[in-house]
Amino acid sequence: MTKSRVKVERRATWQWGLAIGVIYAAVAASGVWVAATAQSVRGLFVALERNQDQQDALLDEYSRLLIERGTVSSYQNVDQVAERQLAMRFPEAVQKVSR
Repeated sequence: MTKSRVKVERRATWQWGLAIGVIYAAVAASGVWVAATAQSVRGLFVALERNQDQQDALLDEYSRLLIERGTVSSYQNVDQVAERQLAMRFPEAVQKVSR
């Protein structure tokens, strides 16, 4: 073999080694990126579940509050509060006023 052919072969070997190194680094970087993305997705899923649990708890409380409001505003409760706390009574005789 001649010297020029040996130089070309060494240069080609060096270039192939560099290309393989770059490909290896790219594969490693993409693996790290995939792992980081998967971890981020797990964190977002945990946050989603936490928010859904909080939403369920708030909906339960809202339902209880609606029931309580219905109970407090019922005619019997209003009548009892008016008689006991405000000392109000229905009049003995009801008079109709006309214009």
